[in-house]
Amino acid sequence: SGVRGELLAVVTDATVALGFEPAVRFAGLLEGTLPGEVVGDLVAVLREALSNVARHAHARSVDVQVTATPERVGVEVHDDGDGMSDTGRRSGLANLRHRAEHRGGGFTLTARDPHGTVLRWWIPAP
Repeated sequence: SGVRGELLAVVTDATVALGFEPAVRFAGLLEGTLPGEVVGDLVAVLREALSNVARHAHARSVDVQVTATPERVGVEVHDDGDGMSDTGRRSGLANLRHRAEHRGGGFTLTARDPHGTVLRWWIPAP
């Protein structure tokens, strides 16, 4: 199925919980260049990000971008939901941060104008 297929399967799974289908874009060379454990991280990160949106955001649209450059590999998830609350469990987000930092990468969750959230997760290219 390849990297794209695995990631699209995550999006398909999330579509039911979200109530709509996220828009997905791929940029760069993903197939045949990423080790299995990195693909596993991308799948887990996307699954966690989309389930967070489905559970908390009440979004009407989500844009997903998966990018691979010679320097780094990353996932961005933009939603137009309620934004970040200060309540609720952060264990899933802590897990995303740990996955990124374990590989020398980073993770940010920032407010989106006028409303919503932007999740960015990246690691150096393997």
